[in-house]
Order: sequence, then C-alpha cells, then structure tokens
Amino acid sequence: MVEDYTNAFLVSAFVLTFMALFAIWALWGLMIAGLVGWTADRLITVDFRKDGDG
Repeated sequence: MVEDYTNAFLVSAFVLTFMALFAIWALWGLMIAGLVGWTADRLITVDFRKDGDG
C-alpha cells in the first residue's frame, strides 16, 4: 500500500506558487518605487524658469 501525498503536494505547491508570485510582485514594486524616486529626484533639480540669461 502506498500513502496518498496528494493533499500535501497540493498545499506545498500552492505555498511555493504564492511565495514565488509574492517575490515577483515585491521585486516589481521595488523597481517601480526606485524609478519613481529617481525621476522625482531628477525633476526636483530641473529649473523650468525661462529667464533668458543664457
């Protein structure tokens, strides 16, 4: 007789899939937050005034 490990496999597969998708989501969010921060940093230092002095 062989033991039935179907439920254990399904639970483990669900947990691993959730962890992988969560890691991808966290990495994507980190990259987007870094991009937004970098863009904001660049835009803060830009002088948009047109003073005509060169």
